Amino acid sequence: KASAEADVPALTEKKKKSDSMNADMIDQIATLKERLSSSDASVQLLAKEKEAIESEKTELLREKALLETDAADTRCQVQALLEEKASAEADASALTEEKKKLDSMNVDMANQLATLKEELSASEANIQVLTNEKRTIASNNDVLCHQKASLESSKNELQCRVQALLEEKASAEAD
Repeated sequence: KASAEADVPALTEKKKKSDSMNADMIDQIATLKERLSSSDASVQLLAKEKEAIESEKTELLREKALLETDAADTRCQVQALLEEKASAEADASALTEEKKKLDSMNVDMANQLATLKEELSASEANIQVLTNEKRTIASNNDVLCHQKASLESSKNELQCRVQALLEEKASAEAD
């Protein structure tokens, strides 16, 4: 009994230490429970955020696919435009050559036109000379017609005189 009584203060001290440790452990458990509850709330929040991020990721992947399709379409359009550009450049080159030929033809035609204008001017001058000559000839013709009429009248008079002279001669011979 004496040894048991001697052990009581040591056991009491151990029990106090044990109770103190148990209280610390209970406090730690309570703190851990609070942290676990907070962690559970964080996990739920993170799960919702993960779900939102995955939804956003799905939407971004869909948009990416649409953008890749648009990019492919745009590349096709660019290629078509490059081909059209090459064709347009070839057409422009051909048109430039044709324009040079037409410009050359225009110069030739302008020279021909100038020559024709000179020839026309000379022809008009010739027409004027010929018109003047025609007027002169017509005037001379009128004079000649008057002279012819006068000569015919003189001829008729002379024929009448010749006839009269012949009749006189015949009558003188008959006498």
